[in-house]
Amino acid sequence: MNAGRISRIQVFEAKNMPGRQEAAVRVVRNGGIEGDRHCMDQEKQISIMWEDASRFVEEEEIKGLCFSRIKANLMIEGRMRLEVGDKIRAGSALLLITDRKGTCFDECGRYKTGMDCMLKDCCWFATALEDGEIRAGDLLTKAGSQEYDWQRYERQMMVPGMGSEAQERLEKASVLVVGAGGLGCPVLTTLAEAGVGRIGIMDGDVVERSNLNRQYLYTPSDIGKKKAVCAGAWLKRFRPDIELEAWEERLTRENGKRIVSSFDLVICAVDKVKTRLLINRLAKEAGKPLIDGAIDGHYGTVTAVTGRQDPCLACMNPEGKEPVHISSSLGTTTMIVGALEAQLAVAYLAGQKRKGGSVLSYDGIYGTVEEIPVFKNPSCPICGGDDC
Repeated sequence: MNAGRISRIQVFEAKNMPGRQEAAVRVVRNGGIEGDRHCMDQEKQISIMWEDASRFVEEEEIKGLCFSRIKANLMIEGRMRLEVGDKIRAGSALLLITDRKGTCFDECGRYKTGMDCMLKDCCWFATALEDGEIRAGDLLTKAGSQEYDWQRYERQMMVPGMGSEAQERLEKASVLVVGAGGLGCPVLTTLAEAGVGRIGIMDGDVVERSNLNRQYLYTPSDIGKKKAVCAGAWLKRFRPDIELEAWEERLTRENGKRIVSSFDLVICAVDKVKTRLLINRLAKEAGKPLIDGAIDGHYGTVTAVTGRQDPCLACMNPEGKEPVHISSSLGTTTMIVGALEAQLAVAYLAGQKRKGGSVLSYDGIYGTVEEIPVFKNPSCPICGGDDC
């Protein structure tokens, strides 16, 4: 089997102490499960066991064997087969299987006679390759083993210009979404719905109560948690075959250069002009198309910079002026503007050509979208040297 479902999660606050059951845990790259202390070996931070084997260990006391010392963080339903070197997705976390239960503890009768552990085929150790959140009920899959679910897109492939060839393009495409807030939520869900193969999420913020009027990937129980982790976990539950990467940090010139260059397209879903212009610069330097969205109350704009002839964001705001007031946020506006961003991204990735040089302006009071011409600035420090 290439997949299993996480039935239980245990955290052990101290070695050789009973564990407590948790509904969800946060996993930290190179740090294992937060708060877990039962195994401090960096290569064996997280233990995984079949649920039926775990129940057997808990219920049986066999004289001379070491069952009472066996502990596991993640119990999985189904007899999933894992091998050392396998990369597995658990919720929004990425784990690497580093070892399996091969020998027993020194005091075990089987160890003394040179026999293998009875649990060698159903217990493994892992280390965390990426931060993420794991919840009871999450699917655990081998990374790259989940087949693309073509049946999901049967109706989509009936749309003119969105046939099987376009869907293949989407399957192979990768999109980085910077910002998992009001615009980021509809962008992420729409990209996942459309079948984009690989999605990256970058957001250093935590969920706040004031976000919940428009950021529908989160619930009150997520308040205080990292948006990138929560959004990533939602996407993996919604579409298990998605290849997902999440960064719980703010975009900087240092981390952004490496990350932006590894994706086919970048979507900007942030609220600060300074960050927006940094994304614009990084995308231009990496030669990546960029789609930007902005909202304020009933109004919003979407700008696509997908070709050398298109004016970039710095052409339209060369001084980098921030709004004079905090932008107000209406859930219906963020939903529509975010979906427009994703629509332009999906069309571009599917191979549909669109004339650049304009901004889509949405008016939520009248329910209209107007195309406003914009022009390249020959003196722009970011793209002024490009072909006009």
